[in-house]
Amino acid sequence: MKLRTLLAALALVALAGPSAAVVKVYDSTPPHGTPSDRLRFTTTLCPPIQASPGTVAGGAQITDTGGGTVTLTGLTIEPLVNTNFDTTSVFGPGSYVFVISRPTEKPAVPFVAPGSTAPGGTIDWGVLGGWSRTGFTFCASSPQTICTAGTQVPHGVTVNAPDINSPTYDLGTWAFDAEGDYSAVSGYINGTQNGGTTNGQYLLRGVFVGGGVPALPLVGAGALALGLLVGGMRTALRKR
Repeated sequence: MKLRTLLAALALVALAGPSAAVVKVYDSTPPHGTPSDRLRFTTTLCPPIQASPGTVAGGAQITDTGGGTVTLTGLTIEPLVNTNFDTTSVFGPGSYVFVISRPTEKPAVPFVAPGSTAPGGTIDWGVLGGWSRTGFTFCASSPQTICTAGTQVPHGVTVNAPDINSPTYDLGTWAFDAEGDYSAVSGYINGTQNGGTTNGQYLLRGVFVGGGVPALPLVGAGALALGLLVGGMRTALRKR
């Protein structure tokens, strides 16, 4: 009896352990999510910071074990640019510039960090490596030199998104509110350009859109629990 009780307890632990890990999905893209902001800090401007609210989309996926560590299993950042304005006051009648850019930036995952996604919890991600960028940029302007000088993309040409500015970025600290949404409270993803005079920064936020228990770990746990129970039954039958 004691052996069967022990085996049953082990089986319950095997089932309960992985089930405590919850995969949570966060969205920064409308209509589900709230887009993040982009900041541009440059010593050549006064004031030196330009803000572009709501211009960074994407989403994140975090597995939280509830034990003080979390795992980032997915993160997509999409700094969207859609510029279309009249430049007559600068370049004269008939001048214009149109830029559309849709890059997608991703870090290497999975990435484990201390923290919690529970309401009131925080995650201190720190520096992530292995970033990659895909996507495109298109520019059209009159005069054509606006594109060439301003975006480094020739007039009327679509080019692949440039390589990531740095192999590592600091995600900083994310704080989670009562609704389960997160926002960055310190540290931004940084990319340095123009010889260090300009830094590109993203102030990330994400809306909680759902969560669930990982399927595969539960299957493994169930198989282990079943094996323990069957083994216990056989042992008990042999003793009779």
